[in-house]
Amino acid sequence: MKPAEVRKHIKSGSTAPLYLLEGDDLQARHDLAVEFAALVDEGLQAFNVQTFYANEASNAGARDQLIGDLLGAARTLPMMAPRRVLLVHEAEKLLSPRKGKDDEGEAPAAPPAAGTRKRSLTPLEELEEYVQSPEPLTTLVFVAGALDGNRRLVKLVRKHAVSVDCGTFDSPAEAARWIKARLETDGLTIEPKAVTGLLEATGRNLGRLRAELDKLTLYVAGETVVTVQHVRDVTTPSDEPGEGPAVGFAIRDGDLRRALRELTTLLDAGTPYLPILGQIRWAAGILRPEQRAKRALNLVLETDIALKSSAGEPRFLIEKLVIELCAR
Repeated sequence: MKPAEVRKHIKSGSTAPLYLLEGDDLQARHDLAVEFAALVDEGLQAFNVQTFYANEASNAGARDQLIGDLLGAARTLPMMAPRRVLLVHEAEKLLSPRKGKDDEGEAPAAPPAAGTRKRSLTPLEELEEYVQSPEPLTTLVFVAGALDGNRRLVKLVRKHAVSVDCGTFDSPAEAARWIKARLETDGLTIEPKAVTGLLEATGRNLGRLRAELDKLTLYVAGETVVTVQHVRDVTTPSDEPGEGPAVGFAIRDGDLRRALRELTTLLDAGTPYLPILGQIRWAAGILRPEQRAKRALNLVLETDIALKSSAGEPRFLIEKLVIELCAR
């Protein structure tokens, strides 16, 4: 299912009990997820809309606690509202977490011996049962990045939930409309051939398009039209190695060591500063909470001005910015 169809569900108030929002564009997943709150009148959202962040559960014990809290909320009847809405961001950390030294395997426990009391379910097994038979008055939304499709829980969620692709456009025309609308928010227009060149470089992948447009808006600062030459100067062909803005992903994850390592790789390879700053701006815009994102974007803007006015050594300015954005 595509996001436009889900928005129709939300507008009509007839949503399914389970949704899985997937795709490599975090911003698109987040934007669609928060729209589910509209299922509840604004004055009652404090009682019926709840948000969980699975990335805060960093080990098996914390994930068990998260599952318990999530299932407790899911099984609670809505208060003076038709539905309860639960949003689980960074859900890949819950549905297919990386194994840690304190994590156990997924194999189910052996059945109890004859004559012994039936064992209680583990939190993971309880979640699996819930996914197969969810509460009809609760809309549970998993907002996830890359998932391990071999995990039993992931298979169950994909089978029983409404899966939504938040990472690609259906057609070049749809992608072109989005590009023009996105640039209009910065007071920019774009040449038709520049749109074609941008799509040739990125494909219809929303995450790549967003990252490239962030770089372009920085690159053309002070101008009003994005040209073919601007696109050629800034965009990275989609067949180049790598899976996305490596520095941006590291900042998003708060991993300072990895961010500086990826930054050093780019700088040592002679990558221009503005494309790197575009990666950093992309990451700054998706940080949570929103107050942190606002401060991060201000820091990016200050660095951009400093670079253009030669207010410091470029490498130092960018490294300083990365350190500030990774700070918790």
